[in-house]
Amino acid sequence: MQKKWLLLSLTLPLLGGNIISLQYKGVEAEVEGANGDKRLLTIEREIDPACLNVAIDDETIWQSKYAASDVPNVCKAEFVSSVGQIQPMRIDHEVETFGELEVLDFIEKMQKNSDMLLIDSRNEDSYSNRTIPGAVNLPYAYISKPNTFPEEYLKALAQLGVKIENKVYHFDNVKTIAVFCNASWCAQSPQMIKSLLKIGYPPDKIKWYRGGMQDWLAVNMTSRSNHQGK
Repeated sequence: MQKKWLLLSLTLPLLGGNIISLQYKGVEAEVEGANGDKRLLTIEREIDPACLNVAIDDETIWQSKYAASDVPNVCKAEFVSSVGQIQPMRIDHEVETFGELEVLDFIEKMQKNSDMLLIDSRNEDSYSNRTIPGAVNLPYAYISKPNTFPEEYLKALAQLGVKIENKVYHFDNVKTIAVFCNASWCAQSPQMIKSLLKIGYPPDKIKWYRGGMQDWLAVNMTSRSNHQGK
């Protein structure tokens, strides 16, 4: 642990205000527990001290199942690599694609700005199993399938700040949203975003975290389970 803090003390001054530093110093976000109580949770890259000496070389990183056998188990994980359909890097030329650091930066700014919303577009079970702290659950189907979920559709639009008068959509006071789902092979968040764009939601108010939960967990970022209230 001392070695970790020594590394951080040497690194942070060099990074200054760069968003790269957020993974080390963390971002405090307000989250809701299983009982409805709210508390602050630090979101950061959770690196076990045992992983600090793992080398970045071909033998260590790319051997066998992409990790050498002598790498401590706490420093590696298995994930499914053969499902879904890989999505392009950009959904729309006006919609910004986010990586992990941009998501962290978004979460930090969101704490002081109620007009920003981090959205987990997966179903409720997936959200409850594990999600990014601070994210709200808005299943993609509620936006993409309004005929199937008419009541949920209207509630979702209201949550985003969209007003409907005489069947006309108004976007004057909509929130800036960052949307994600399972991974770069997941089509749920792209479907939600495309549906929002189709009704006229301003593209500059939409951010897309393409990597989703798989990329988030692959670099050991803080997550939480709503089943456990963590």
